[in-house]
Amino acid sequence: MQQQQQHDQHPFSYILVGRRSFYLLSLTDILQLRATCTWLRDLFGAAQLRDRLRHSVGSQAGLRRLVNGQQVQLVRFDDEQFEVCDLLAAVCVMEEGSWVEIGVVIELAGQCGYCKLPVILTADDINAHASKTAYSSVARVLAQLMVVGRHVDFRDGSCLQIFRYGDSEMRAIEDDPVFQLTINPPLPAHHLYQQHRLEHDPPVHSRIYYLGGWQSLGLPYTDASLSSFVKRVILRHFFKTHQINSTSISLSRRVGGGRLDGLLAQSPHTPVAGCTTTMSWDGDMRRLVVTDGTHDFVAWIYVWRPSRGASAWVDVWTTEAPVVCASSAFKDRFPVTTQLARMALGPVAPYVFDGQLPTMAAMMRAVQVMLSD
Repeated sequence: MQQQQQHDQHPFSYILVGRRSFYLLSLTDILQLRATCTWLRDLFGAAQLRDRLRHSVGSQAGLRRLVNGQQVQLVRFDDEQFEVCDLLAAVCVMEEGSWVEIGVVIELAGQCGYCKLPVILTADDINAHASKTAYSSVARVLAQLMVVGRHVDFRDGSCLQIFRYGDSEMRAIEDDPVFQLTINPPLPAHHLYQQHRLEHDPPVHSRIYYLGGWQSLGLPYTDASLSSFVKRVILRHFFKTHQINSTSISLSRRVGGGRLDGLLAQSPHTPVAGCTTTMSWDGDMRRLVVTDGTHDFVAWIYVWRPSRGASAWVDVWTTEAPVVCASSAFKDRFPVTTQLARMALGPVAPYVFDGQLPTMAAMMRAVQVMLSD
């Protein structure tokens, strides 16, 4: 007992577990100290690791949102029942890189009603990875998605679960070979997604598609990143299972100073003003989500270029409740969506909502672009 008291009161203990200095130790430091210093092991027990975990979660800016002036946490752990090994694994998961991309995925899933915020992670989620080595052996966004994916519940018996077979084969949503994901596929050097490839969030090939049920199509989609794939799948399911109103128009890519061309040609990871997130696939298709958790509806813009031509389609989709009015114009029936979309579309917005027609000069430039392409 006397020896234990000496350990509890050892001056070195204040260096190790003081609120400031404790968080300066890396997880590797903690594991080494637990393994080599038997008398220090109790200083890194469940209580201390639980504090460390909560600090780590709170320090992830990508997992926080400001909603109506209040900070909202997107993820927390049901850690009261965690054993020390679970707590160590959870700290590892939280501290091995940023959670920005998965935070956006969780936010979008919450908007669509596919998860309740905050997402509460359990020991089963953490143990989706057999070890720290297994967690680190795949792209970071994929490793994180394996932890949180099953909490994206599509309310039809399916969820965004990732199934892992060894180091190379991954499947999503259904544990079936036809639902395989090809992570980081080879792409031509000139391909937009190859030029802007992210190591932690690489491009993906998949045949997964929702049409009254999850299906596998013949030709694969190429998504700009894993997080883009996940967001596309979430929004596709939402689109096919909810009442959606829309307006569409085909325009020259060069109208509005080439705004549409810029949206399709820029890096797919570039944030777009007025949008909470974007997703890109097949090089010529991009969705721009303009709502967030403060809205009671979901709205997005779909910009796509058919057959790599000189024109591009702009579709605006929304679940906003229509305003009862004499006008049938989209901008009058769905004023909030229109206001949000105007910011994202910039100089193209008058063509989409106000009936503005391209000038003769703009049409001539479009013809020149078509001939040059």
